[in-house]
Amino acid sequence: MRRALLLLFLSGCTGVIGASSGGSGGGAGGASGAGGGSPMVDAGCAENRNDSIRLGLEQACAGCHTNSSRPFFGSLEAFENGLVWNAKYVKPGDPDNSLLIALLEGKGTGTYKQMPTGITYADALASGKATFTIEQLKQWIRELPAMPPANVGPSPDAFTVRRLTAEEMVTALMDQLGLTIEDFIDTGRPTWRDEPYTFRGGRLGVWPVDLAPGISGQYVSDARSGERFLALGGPNTLQLRGRDTTLAPSAMQTLVQVSQAWCGLAVDKAGNKAVLKTVTLADKSATKSVEIKADLKALSLRMLGVPPTDAEVEALFGLYVKHEAASTKAGWVAVCAALVRHPQWVTF
Repeated sequence: MRRALLLLFLSGCTGVIGASSGGSGGGAGGASGAGGGSPMVDAGCAENRNDSIRLGLEQACAGCHTNSSRPFFGSLEAFENGLVWNAKYVKPGDPDNSLLIALLEGKGTGTYKQMPTGITYADALASGKATFTIEQLKQWIRELPAMPPANVGPSPDAFTVRRLTAEEMVTALMDQLGLTIEDFIDTGRPTWRDEPYTFRGGRLGVWPVDLAPGISGQYVSDARSGERFLALGGPNTLQLRGRDTTLAPSAMQTLVQVSQAWCGLAVDKAGNKAVLKTVTLADKSATKSVEIKADLKALSLRMLGVPPTDAEVEALFGLYVKHEAASTKAGWVAVCAALVRHPQWVTF
């Protein structure tokens, strides 16, 4: 028994569950059964009840059943698929007709009458190579539920999502809002494309730190534009900074600020129909609710790529009306920025 405890300790387990008194063990690692006084495997070591049994038999059986043609003890998955849910060896609810019990009792009918080979199961218990009595194993089989549905893995028809990269966020937002680089950069000099880009104040420009503008080979002169790019998760090769693929709080905070500023630019841009498709800033909900809802529906489809439901349009209209009290521009900026923060926008 001391050997069994030592093996459990060396495997990273911190202790054992007390001997079963005959009732259901319940919970992960809690095998059940009557009598014997054998300790159960630590619940912290076992993933579930079947794993508890596997660990309790492992020292006696793994030597022959890990890399053989019957690798039952190679892993929990192998144990469950090859032994527990294999009616040839275990019949749920019927331990007396389960081959596993017959082999442990030395009553097998095939080539091998006894498992483990060379010693009786009673000797394995006495030497600490096993930690469950025959009766405890029978009780486990009596209470064994039906085989769960097979895990067939990810469905090829299911779609997966990831967060947009910093570059994708910038490109998508500019495109959807009808903005271009000229809306952010000082273009007063005819040679502006071949000089360091200087972002106009208050426009919250975003620019990759490593990227040179145009054909000049010179870098962006506005440090804040690079800081925003890094906050959105973009990489910085020169600083050996990798890409952040998580939606960290700093990324979302920056996205909120950038989206609000850029939505405002889109609303103010002359002739831009990206946000205000048919209405103008002079139109208010009191007299143009139908037209405003139509534009909200079009904007949602443009930003998220799927037609909104009537309930979603009403929710956007409610958000618009709430901020329209300050100004119609505030209402449109609020709706526009809210769509940018939508999970369907920030993921791909």
